[in-house]
Amino acid sequence: MMRLKQLYTAGKWDVLAPVSPNGVCEVEDAIWELKSGAKTKAIGVGFVVLWSRIPVHGPRELGTDKYHRIDAKHSIYEFIKGSYRLLCFEADGAIVVCSHIFRKTSKKTPAKEKAKAIELKNAYLKNIKEGKIKIDNGGD
Repeated sequence: MMRLKQLYTAGKWDVLAPVSPNGVCEVEDAIWELKSGAKTKAIGVGFVVLWSRIPVHGPRELGTDKYHRIDAKHSIYEFIKGSYRLLCFEADGAIVVCSHIFRKTSKKTPAKEKAKAIELKNAYLKNIKEGKIKIDNGGD
C-alpha cells in the first residue's frame, strides 16, 4: 500500500507527496524546514505559492522558469525556486506527485536525484494498477 498526503489543492489539481511507513512526509517536512529558516523562508513559501498558481490546465502553464520537464523518457518534472528543486511527475490528468526537494549546485540535475523520482513514479504506477493507493487529506 502506498500512502500519499495531499499537500495542496489548486483548482482541479492536487499536489501529493509520499508518506513513509512510519508516517513521515519528507516533502512536507522539507517545506516546513525551509519555511522556518531565516535564509530559506522565501524558498519554502515559494513552493507553496507555485502550487497555488497551478491553473486549471495544470502546472506546465506556470512557465519553464518555474516548472519544466527534466527527463523526457520518464516524464519527470521540477518546480524551481532559486537554487532549490522539487522533483515530481504528473498522474491521472490532475495530480502532481512530489518526490523530494534538493539544492541544485550544477547545471545538470544529478542522476541520483532523477533516479529517486523515477523510483517513486514506478512504485506509484505499480500501486495504482493494484488499487493500493491511499490519499491522506489535509495540507497547507
